[in-house]
Amino acid sequence: MHLHLYGRLLAALSALLLWLPPELAYAQTASRHVSLDNGKHTTDLRCPAKAPAGQRRVAPAEALEPPDAEELDQIGALLETMQRQLPRLDEPGQIPRRIAIWGDSHLAAGSFSAELRRILGAQGSAPRPSYLPLTMGRAGVVLPLRGFCMDGWKSELAYNSRTERVATGIGMNALQGEAGAYLWLDLRNTAGDADIESVDLFFNASSTASAAVSVDGGPEARVLLEADEAFGRVRITGNAAPISILKLRAQSTLTLHAVKLNYREPPLAVLDTFAIPGATMRAWQQLDPAFFARYFDQSSYDMVMLEFGTNEGNARPFDANAYAQMLDAGLRQFRIVFPGARCVLIAPGDRGTLLPKSRKKASRAGTDASASSANLLRFSAIHEKIFQLQQQAGARHGCVAWSMQTAMGGPGSAYRWMRAEPPLMARDLIHFTPQGYQRLAQELADALGWRSGPAQ
Repeated sequence: MHLHLYGRLLAALSALLLWLPPELAYAQTASRHVSLDNGKHTTDLRCPAKAPAGQRRVAPAEALEPPDAEELDQIGALLETMQRQLPRLDEPGQIPRRIAIWGDSHLAAGSFSAELRRILGAQGSAPRPSYLPLTMGRAGVVLPLRGFCMDGWKSELAYNSRTERVATGIGMNALQGEAGAYLWLDLRNTAGDADIESVDLFFNASSTASAAVSVDGGPEARVLLEADEAFGRVRITGNAAPISILKLRAQSTLTLHAVKLNYREPPLAVLDTFAIPGATMRAWQQLDPAFFARYFDQSSYDMVMLEFGTNEGNARPFDANAYAQMLDAGLRQFRIVFPGARCVLIAPGDRGTLLPKSRKKASRAGTDASASSANLLRFSAIHEKIFQLQQQAGARHGCVAWSMQTAMGGPGSAYRWMRAEPPLMARDLIHFTPQGYQRLAQELADALGWRSGPAQ
């Protein structure tokens, strides 16, 4: 009887294996390292067609525009740039080999970091990214990635978390997907060459999860994903060549945290940028430092920059005491993760105020035109205060502070930068043009002595 049941069970298992797609029937399931067969896919990604999303009806907002020259002249905002005092933050020549920047939409736009890479490349260090934060697909985010396709993921943002000690991804966010969610990455460099030997995939799975993974159009392999205390890591390699195209499809509930790039020839230097539009320093306050430090168990950063403050300054009303407490708590967490790294706090740039288009009609009628000095320079004063608080908190935690606003020329400089030729400030008077971000990166590089000293 027992032999009969055993025979029936064996036959059922054999039938199941025959039913599985051939490419998954022989999948390797090593939990720490998986070697996959490379295909011959080297063309650019073509993403699957998606069903059009329904459009949400949004009530039209009141039309706003920047103040005109006459209004700015009334508050002196178009006067010559103030005399700036920008002392060096570091001795010339001390260019770190491994740099990371966490920040908000200013860094997410990509132009600032790209200019820093260009400047450092001119000094001989030629930094490359070592991690890909899973922030692709978010509006306003530009990553040093040739291409990607994705669908079925929901983003979890650390700065929005309602729980403390959140196990978050290296970019201060995570992607959560159900079975069927997919992520395709074109990992070739800007010249179209494949130079990634392997990738480390970081993930979280409350129980054993699985994903179907392929490289360069080769056969899919089912990879078991087992997390150790919510922290999972598996290395994926191609058995014939460097990886050009990596494709992943979740086969169960899965949370992705990061992709680490392991180059065929390790780069001379690393510059990683982790930035999300809307982000605040609260992300550092909320994360679990012991969990977060595990991303850097093999190699940490020599210098870390934290570029926050614009979104905190948008709070109404701005509470300086609450901001100072949050900043101090975030820096304490930061120092647990990076106890010995050189630290730079980047305070926000100057910000202007948009005015209702209807103001001129109101002005002719003798009512308030909303172009007072207090209104047009309201955010300027807040950003000055944020810089002061960053200087104070930085001194307590071994960080130096640098102000984009001061580098621009002080309060009111947002209006001058917007009216420059070519414009350096976007017309929203919050963000910058690519040329503006490049200028700011150059100013920071000068303050750090990076444009005169050799790399070490």
